[in-house]
Amino acid sequence: MNTKSDFLTKIPTSKVAMPLLLAITLSACSTTAEQKDELPVVSNHNEQQVDIDSSCRDHARSIASHAETAASTAQYLAAAKAMNNCVSTALQQRTYNNNPNQQEIIMKMMAVATLNFIKAGDVLTATREVDRFKRVYPNKDLYFADYTSFLDTATALLSAEPMGPSQISSLNISRVLRDEIERKHYWLNH
Repeated sequence: MNTKSDFLTKIPTSKVAMPLLLAITLSACSTTAEQKDELPVVSNHNEQQVDIDSSCRDHARSIASHAETAASTAQYLAAAKAMNNCVSTALQQRTYNNNPNQQEIIMKMMAVATLNFIKAGDVLTATREVDRFKRVYPNKDLYFADYTSFLDTATALLSAEPMGPSQISSLNISRVLRDEIERKHYWLNH
């Protein structure tokens, strides 16, 4: 029976084996040192925060995208809550409050969250989000691709009272939404 010490003494020591063993040992050390040099270095805390918030926004967008394809109210609500969480986090950061480009991103995220709350049927939270939008960004609005107003569209969709023709005509909303509101008003009154 061989013991450990006998085994080590019986290993032939050749001129090839020793340099090979030495090379493997040294290469392992140099690989570890190279990996430490390749680690990403974050030079600025603000850059790291922007990356975290963009990943939050991307995650919320992917939930919203899936909600669109599934047309699920529960997923619309999940997307709205995720986006709302990103907005709340971003509004607490000073870097976002002082940067006009970041303010526009936050405004868009607030609009998406509000529209997803509406699609989910959570009218109370959507109304609070519109109020928060107006409070955080007074006298500002966003416009859809057809140049209709986000705030006017949200107002028309969230209005608890029936809107008269003069009120509807003063809102910068899409023609399709305007027709639907007028149709609803007609059938509720006739």
